[in-house]
Amino acid sequence: MVIPVMINGTGPFNFLLDTGTTRTVIDPDLARQLQAQTIGDVAITTVLHMRQDKLVLLREVSLGDSSVAGLGAVVDKLARQKILAPGIRGVLGEEFLSKFDILIDFKQRWLRFGDAPPLGERRRFEAIGQYHGSPTTNRLLIAAQLVGVSDDQLQLQLDTGAKFPELFPVSHESPAPHSWGGSMATSSGTNDTIIYSNITIKIGTTTVRDLDVVQSRHSVAFDAVGLLPASIFHRIYISHSGGFVVFNPGD
Repeated sequence: MVIPVMINGTGPFNFLLDTGTTRTVIDPDLARQLQAQTIGDVAITTVLHMRQDKLVLLREVSLGDSSVAGLGAVVDKLARQKILAPGIRGVLGEEFLSKFDILIDFKQRWLRFGDAPPLGERRRFEAIGQYHGSPTTNRLLIAAQLVGVSDDQLQLQLDTGAKFPELFPVSHESPAPHSWGGSMATSSGTNDTIIYSNITIKIGTTTVRDLDVVQSRHSVAFDAVGLLPASIFHRIYISHSGGFVVFNPGD
């Protein structure tokens, strides 16, 4: 989901909208163009590693009529994200999005801020996870069952930036892998993977069938068992104020 974002009254700049990213991120060229003030360093946890990045202050970030003042942004080259979405200048993450209730329609290719909650089953999400014993914030962790993979409820990160359902092998909750697969690009890089075919994902009364679920053999440390791509649904209403999600409202 590439969207036009205004920063400090200038732009618009193309950003990737990503509920799986906790902070807003801009590339170094945009940071220089904006003459953004450095306010410190921040520890960034990815599915690959932890690192220190520069943190800059954005006086105002606006998407349509919705804006947030005084937002800290991480400066990063965004090499992997720009492969998926060429031309983007940054990533709009949950630190911005969590200020609003959002309705995303993937079929019609639009999103709206501030709509009243639609009719449909409300599924609670966890906004705080755990990574190496420390809390992680600005998360959208949803309990889901992957029928044909595991009988348990698995905690997945609802992610508008994910291309396909993905499981991480090092979680104590991850199911035992199958013995076959191939090689493909996942969130942890290009490596050997196991592919579960014709899988059904169930979240409460919502069911999505005939999915391919990928499990990387690469060791990953994360605060969720895997990624739940938002794009497998027709529409999603995310109530950050109420702490719930409605999947496929109106269906």
